Amino acid sequence: MGNIVVAPPNSAVIVSGCRGNKIVLGRCGFAFWFIEEARSLSLEIMTITVTSQECETTQGVKINLQSYAQVKVKSLKPDGTLNMEAIQLAATNFLSASQWEIQDALQKTLEGHQRQIVGTLTVEELYKDRAAFSERVYEHVVDDLERLGFELASYTVAEISDSNGYMAALGKTQTAIVAREAAEGTARNQAESRKAIAKANADADIVAAENAERSYIRRQQQEEAQAEADRLLDLRKAQNRMEVNRADAEAASAKDIEYAKQKQAIVEAMATQRLREEEVMLKVKDVELQQAVNVARREAEALKLQAEAMGEKERFVGEAEADVIKMKGKAENGILRNRAEIYKKFGHDAIVQNVVEVLPALAREIAQPLGKTEKMIFVSSDGSSASNLSKDIIKAAAQLPDAVESLTGLDLKKALKRLEGGK
Repeated sequence: MGNIVVAPPNSAVIVSGCRGNKIVLGRCGFAFWFIEEARSLSLEIMTITVTSQECETTQGVKINLQSYAQVKVKSLKPDGTLNMEAIQLAATNFLSASQWEIQDALQKTLEGHQRQIVGTLTVEELYKDRAAFSERVYEHVVDDLERLGFELASYTVAEISDSNGYMAALGKTQTAIVAREAAEGTARNQAESRKAIAKANADADIVAAENAERSYIRRQQQEEAQAEADRLLDLRKAQNRMEVNRADAEAASAKDIEYAKQKQAIVEAMATQRLREEEVMLKVKDVELQQAVNVARREAEALKLQAEAMGEKERFVGEAEADVIKMKGKAENGILRNRAEIYKKFGHDAIVQNVVEVLPALAREIAQPLGKTEKMIFVSSDGSSASNLSKDIIKAAAQLPDAVESLTGLDLKKALKRLEGGK
């Protein structure tokens, strides 16, 4: 069926066949049997020794040059992502080649550029500034390597030599120049050193005197500053004590003020509470008064209605009584008129006769209260209490004629005398 292909992070596996080319890097892939093939391409750095023998400089001097280059497949872009185009390009150029064949091809490319750059420089330029030479080689070779799918990680010059002694002579000359310049420099340095020492000693003496003066002034200034600091410290302490005392006094006053405020607040709260209670009581009293007024008003209205009813009743009763009295009066008037008619018919003697007939009934009515008395107790000094009672009854009966006369104008005494004379 097929094989599972595992690609480590330092190697790219290119699967080619019926499905085209597929690059597997840092993961697993699959390759079918017979119709697909999987090959690996190393992404690790390769160290290549670039040796150029008998290279001619711009002066015609032949030199030997040895350098080291670090080369690898350009698998990453500047932003850190995989550069599949460069891997594909390197696979196209070197997938079937061995590691030695890849290094040999790259070494020849680098050696050719190295010889080309050496031909544009002098021996002195190569000897004095190897970094500039390495930079120029790097600039020339990088484009060719990218076209192969590779990049140059680093390039350094290890050794420069020649077979004719030019480099040695150049070194001796340079050594002599350096030795002469060193001797001159030593003499100049010694003279300058002596001058510097003398000047330094003089300057040291001046500086010492100045330092002593400045030290004395500084001590005086320090003493003055210390005295001023002590004075300021004493003032600050006094101010601090004053501020502390003021703060204590303010704290005590604030405490008293706060206590007074709280007490006043309590008194105000109590007064407010009493005022509210009084307002509530006033409202209650107003309600009670209003209720009492309403009750009194209703009672007054009831009394008024009752009085009006009583008045109406009294009026009706009065009118009825007046009607009764009027009717009774009319009846009595009719009786009196009838009696008068009768009296006219009977005459004076008949009237007397009627009055006399009534007298026993009157006497009986006068004595009737005594008849209802069950027991009577008489208190008298002479024992005449019972006889006096009889006398009083007789006196009351004797006064009947006078009473009749006062009521009717009829003098019974005269009438009785006339009746007696007529007999």
